[in-house]
Amino acid sequence: MSFASSDVWIEEFYKYAAGHGVSEELFFSEKNYDRFIETSVDGFREYPLFLHAFGGRYEEKTLERMMSVDFKSRLGVTAGIASSGYESVMLIEPPQAKKTGMLNYFRVADAGAYSLLLKPAMYRLEDFERFAMEKRKFFLDDRTIYLYLFVTKKECQGKGYGKSLMKPVLSFADLNGYRVCLETNSEGNIAMYEHFGFGPVDMSKYKDVMTHCVMIYDKRTDRSIP
Repeated sequence: MSFASSDVWIEEFYKYAAGHGVSEELFFSEKNYDRFIETSVDGFREYPLFLHAFGGRYEEKTLERMMSVDFKSRLGVTAGIASSGYESVMLIEPPQAKKTGMLNYFRVADAGAYSLLLKPAMYRLEDFERFAMEKRKFFLDDRTIYLYLFVTKKECQGKGYGKSLMKPVLSFADLNGYRVCLETNSEGNIAMYEHFGFGPVDMSKYKDVMTHCVMIYDKRTDRSIP
């Protein structure tokens, strides 16, 4: 099944998620995006990408401010769901969704956040994003959902909160003939995603400092990963 626009896609996904146990109060919105940020900042401690961005030392407050700008730019164009207590959160881009970036950050940032755009960490993240896009662009098409973010608070990992979010996304993909693409910079996460049915389609090193793995979930009978 195809949906005419990202707006319609998001609406249909939320309708499906609501029918499969996800409360509407847990959909990504202006009312709760700060809870999505809180979970993400906690869950990304020691994550290779952010350790690299901050020069080897995790800067919680800076990451929180960066995510505030990023998540604001995604309101209305990116779907998101959370577990009942925001132990785990997920952001999902519809197929062929318009990408956010520096220009959108300037559009949504308040004056106090502009200084973030000049930080070395932001340029490191932008450089990595260019690298990552070159790797994943071959797997993104009008039948592919992109899992932008999937994270669980440290103390809640391994307790099934993430699984409760992944199940409706994958079953929605199965029902509507989509595949799902995600990336990870943690080698330890690869086995977890394989457990959900994802398989690695591109494995590389970014500047010899961290692993970058693109993974695809595709249960269609006519699967054709390029």
